Amino acid sequence: MRWEWSRRAGVLLLAMLCFAAAGCGNRTELNDISIVSASGVDWKDGKWVVSYQLVLPQAIASHGSGATTGSSPVNVFSTSGDSIRGAVSKSSFEMSRRLYFSQNQIVVISEQAAKHGLTSLFDVYLRNLDSRETVSVFLTKRSAREVLEHLIPLEEIPGAAIERMINNEEKNGSTLPHMSVYNVLLELLGPTKVAGIPSLQIAGEDPLDSLDKTKKTYSSSKIKLAQLGVLHEDKLVGWLNHEQSYGAMWIRDQIRKSTVWFPCDKEKPNEIAVLGINMTNTKIKAQKDGDSWKLKVHVKARGTLMEYPCQADLSKPESISALEKQAEQKIAMIVKDGFTATQGMKADMLGFGNAVRLKYPKQWAKIAKDWNEDVFPNTTVEPNVDVVIERTGMSTDSFSKLQHKS
Repeated sequence: MRWEWSRRAGVLLLAMLCFAAAGCGNRTELNDISIVSASGVDWKDGKWVVSYQLVLPQAIASHGSGATTGSSPVNVFSTSGDSIRGAVSKSSFEMSRRLYFSQNQIVVISEQAAKHGLTSLFDVYLRNLDSRETVSVFLTKRSAREVLEHLIPLEEIPGAAIERMINNEEKNGSTLPHMSVYNVLLELLGPTKVAGIPSLQIAGEDPLDSLDKTKKTYSSSKIKLAQLGVLHEDKLVGWLNHEQSYGAMWIRDQIRKSTVWFPCDKEKPNEIAVLGINMTNTKIKAQKDGDSWKLKVHVKARGTLMEYPCQADLSKPESISALEKQAEQKIAMIVKDGFTATQGMKADMLGFGNAVRLKYPKQWAKIAKDWNEDVFPNTTVEPNVDVVIERTGMSTDSFSKLQHKS
């Protein structure tokens, strides 16, 4: 009997301890924090300048209820310091709430900061629990703060809108990659220590930095995805334009959906056909070519004919075959442009060095240190493209050809 009572008392005590342990000792009160939706990093006058785009819940709530307060849904402010973490710590001098970075979606880095070197920034992300490595990374030729201050029509939180913008581009355009902090670190710590980061630009002169400027039927300026910045080790070494970046994406096998336009016929270069790419697969192979190296790029692509203002009869297999060859030549040219551009920067972001490392590990050990500077600029590329046009749409004739028939 006494043993039974002791057992029940022990169970009761254990239950009480469990309830005590279930408390919220490390809770975060919303009234104590300011949610950071986007951040920016600048280098100015020998100091790091960190900017924060803070979400204003009361403004967002009023927009959702239909009320018009005239308040911006976000507020931007900056702090500076000799180190990035030191700059962040100074936020307590002018903020009544603690900065909360767990909802931070993007970090924008200015060209000056990227040229100075980003070792300090990457070290912050490696060491601090509140800095998520899934944050999307962007460069800009302007100051990072200017980008954070810019509002985006149809969207309440600009940081979240930019995140959706790069997701849309990656899925449907494939000219620029979506790069997180984790992706950048992975590539900068890889065999060639090179990474490509998309950039943002403000198109227009009058910045869209107040709600009054969003009440028009047009925008005086807007944020756009721009060039691809190339980093070697921790510094910016150059820029790729859209065509060059597109070629690099083909080599890296990062094309999802895209469009390729090309002449229907060599004799009529002004008649342009458009192929919607639905599926691609790229494999690269490194090959020793005497004292130099060759990169063989094997591309397979399938797509649907989206536009065809030409006269050939698409019901004939030979017409389809001729179009496929034209598309293959265009993609091969795109691949070569991307390869040549990265060569000029002496920055192998294409995976060529890794292909050499995997196939020729002994040779790679000898040339790894000099790969970007001396070896990669003297390599050649050999694209081999296979295009299949799966569908031509609902008509085998172009509109101009149908006009001549009627």
